[in-house]
Amino acid sequence: MCAAKRKTSPRVARNEVCATSNSPDDIWQQNPEIIKRFLNVRSDCEQLCTEVEYTLRKRVSGCGIEVASITSRAKTLDSFLEKLQRKHYEDPFKEVTDLAGARVVCLYRDDIEKVAKMITSEFVVVEDEDKISNLKVDQFGYGARHFLVRLGKASSGARYDDLRSLVCEIQVRTVVQDAWAIIQHHMTYKHDAQVPTQLQRKLNGLAGLFETVDDQFESMRRERDAYLVGVRESASVPDAFLENELNLDSFKEYLRWAFPHQGLESWDGMARLALDGLVKAGHKKLRDVHRIVEKTAETRKALIKEVGQVVARCEDGTVPASLEAAFALGLTAPDWQKLLVWGDTSTAAIKKYRS
Repeated sequence: MCAAKRKTSPRVARNEVCATSNSPDDIWQQNPEIIKRFLNVRSDCEQLCTEVEYTLRKRVSGCGIEVASITSRAKTLDSFLEKLQRKHYEDPFKEVTDLAGARVVCLYRDDIEKVAKMITSEFVVVEDEDKISNLKVDQFGYGARHFLVRLGKASSGARYDDLRSLVCEIQVRTVVQDAWAIIQHHMTYKHDAQVPTQLQRKLNGLAGLFETVDDQFESMRRERDAYLVGVRESASVPDAFLENELNLDSFKEYLRWAFPHQGLESWDGMARLALDGLVKAGHKKLRDVHRIVEKTAETRKALIKEVGQVVARCEDGTVPASLEAAFALGLTAPDWQKLLVWGDTSTAAIKKYRS
């Protein structure tokens, strides 16, 4: 045991790590200094994670990028010791770059580049690695974009003094890439050489399928964007606009068109509920919705005035356009009480104005 009797210095030599990495218990007993140093730095890593995650959330939201999740974590002691067992470091506290880590999971692959540009502008980028580009054509795996960053100029003040020298790893990947990473992690295969021959072809094929799924999601988004452009452009000709089929995208565009000075919904999902009721009532085109909206215009004004105190308002104080459509449905559909769930006040008011 070449290092067991040596005095441990802050810089952990390669042979010391190697000699004491038989198990986590060995490291605890033979090299406690590395444990103490890790525990001392981990609190700073936790604070760094908090700062990085906050910045990512704020900037991603400000850029209008929809993501599945933004998370962060400081590496645990068990994970750190396990990594020392697997790899040999001259100085683990400089070479282990994921003591602090954050992850941005995007919905679409094109958004990865948008997030990457935001990271570059907000942080000091130490390293930028595209894991997919680094894979050879005959290798299995499905990567992501990995950044090593330090806090940027915007993070100024005494609270950041102990964090400036620390590095945080930021992984940026899609939902599909995230799923692949989770599956691959549970398989525990890190390199092609570790994979049984009979499984290599299946893993390569599976990685290709995952990539195809990402391609298809991206293609579907472009088709949806093109569809929305078509619906919006048709609004310049009302008769053509109202001939669009009734779906969630076209319904929201209709609400913006019919109620331009009102918010869309006061809580997420209000438009979906209104749409479900309209579809159940047999409405198939925007024209069908517009007909009952126009028919009930004056009655709705009186109804909303009566229930105004209990109506959930949008942030700008307006009555949600989604609710206007829902009330139009309630005032015209024979089985209106079965189509949507109404509060007692709204139920009483609708009954009054239906008569």
